[in-house]
Amino acid sequence: MRTRRMPHLIQHAWYVLEYHRHHRCPHCTANDWCPDVRVARTRITAWRRYRQQ
Repeated sequence: MRTRRMPHLIQHAWYVLEYHRHHRCPHCTANDWCPDVRVARTRITAWRRYRQQ
């Protein structure tokens, strides 16, 4: 049986989202998330699409 490991960049993206779920970084504004959150969401979405193929 083959186990699927989460790539390092995807694991890091989850850490970024988890951190921002509870804290705000200095780059976040009142109306928007920082660019790191947007990049993390994009990576996770692309990885999920890739896994479904």
